[in-house]
Amino acid sequence: MDPDKPAQGRLQVRRENGKPIPAEGAHVELTPYVRRRLRDGDLVKAQPPKKPAKPAAESKE
Repeated sequence: MDPDKPAQGRLQVRRENGKPIPAEGAHVELTPYVRRRLRDGDLVKAQPPKKPAKPAAESKE
């Protein structure tokens, strides 16, 4: 599953179950419905969010 998000300036895109796809994007299954939304420009491919860097382990003294 690739992350997708609604295209800028488009109406809110909903999943097949009726729930909206958030503006920041979501992992969605690549179904014919999602392919049509991508083809029509209602959805765009998105990069997965970067995981925050883990803080360096503190040394015990």
